[in-house]
Amino acid sequence: MAFCAVCLVCCLLLLHAEGRQRVLIIAGLVLEFVAAGCDAVAGIFRGQEGEAAWAATHVGNAASFVACFFLLATLTSYLCLRIEEAGGLRHRRWEGGVWALAAVMSVLTLAGVHFHIDGANVYHRGAGYWMIPAYVVAVNGVNAALALKARRELGATALACILFYTLAPVVAAVIQAVFYGVDMVIAAAVLGFAVIFLEMQAHTYRALVDRTEELARTRERAANDRIAATVSQIQPHFLFNALDTIYVLAGDDPGAAREAIAAFSRYLSANLESLNRTAPVPVETEMRHVRTYLELERTTDPARVAYDLDVGAAGFRVPALSIQTLAENAVKHGIGAKTEGGTVRVRTRELDDEFTVEVCDDGVGFDPGAAPADERAHVGIENTRARLADMCGGTLEVASAPGEGTRAVIHVPKNGEVSGS
Repeated sequence: MAFCAVCLVCCLLLLHAEGRQRVLIIAGLVLEFVAAGCDAVAGIFRGQEGEAAWAATHVGNAASFVACFFLLATLTSYLCLRIEEAGGLRHRRWEGGVWALAAVMSVLTLAGVHFHIDGANVYHRGAGYWMIPAYVVAVNGVNAALALKARRELGATALACILFYTLAPVVAAVIQAVFYGVDMVIAAAVLGFAVIFLEMQAHTYRALVDRTEELARTRERAANDRIAATVSQIQPHFLFNALDTIYVLAGDDPGAAREAIAAFSRYLSANLESLNRTAPVPVETEMRHVRTYLELERTTDPARVAYDLDVGAAGFRVPALSIQTLAENAVKHGIGAKTEGGTVRVRTRELDDEFTVEVCDDGVGFDPGAAPADERAHVGIENTRARLADMCGGTLEVASAPGEGTRAVIHVPKNGEVSGS
């Protein structure tokens, strides 16, 4: 009984299992504690006179038996859950059948089938006592068979521990059927639970390590995505065009060249800073970067690139380079592919439950159902869509048609904003 109490305290303080596994382990230990405690109380008052002793003996023995029946049902549920969570077959019918059998055995105990107390307040086995070892042997025998069948899913360590706590009570039940004395089944169950507790701790630790490693891989993928998104915005042709334009301006209009160099510096700085950003930026910051980019595009080809920025809503956040990615696609694949050029329009709006950012162009458009002409543009869109979902719970919709231009809309829910630096 003392050992049960120690195990229960250890489970409450140290057990890291989640959900139903934790509930079943703690419930099993509580039943174990009740069974051992009631058996001890019944043993103390056995053979003594008085109403209190009579009640303690009757209630103690009955409660100990009932607790043991439902303890075995709890262990069966734990085994079935472990098998199922490891990827094995579900055994819900067997699990339910064991619980029903535990209830039937409890009713028989309360009806005096398994034991009786004589006039001297002494415990005696009843005519139906044989049902108890038969119940323990049958249920644990099937449980052991299920564990062996799922040995690949469970693994060697878990299988060994599960077989120990299923077969130890079987051996104890056989011994107890022959000899009176210490409740061997309870003792075996306590020892089995200690083994299961240690195995569960090891299992949980392994799961924690796996989750930690997966989180590290997820963060690495996110960092790579940010780098890919940033690099995709710094395309060689744009850099070369900008530098060529600055070179020409340096001879024709030094003042304009200095402004172009300053804008080019801001553009590169914003792109490189985004490599270290793990949180969204204020939309005002992103819109300033969009303006810088569009001004550089106008510097290289002012006759074919026009833009209109309308910040109708502020005070919300978007992933860095998200709007700029859409604006660059609008220039490169929309109005840039049109002989006479065109206009890129960007506007932000506030609705009842969300903020929107709309990026439109009157360029050549494309067929959404066809394979993308430039795979890098497709990657940029998908990266933007993924970063919107991860960083602020947002979505991106893109609509286009050949000859009609393209419209991309970012949706940022008000309850999905994530603040950060």
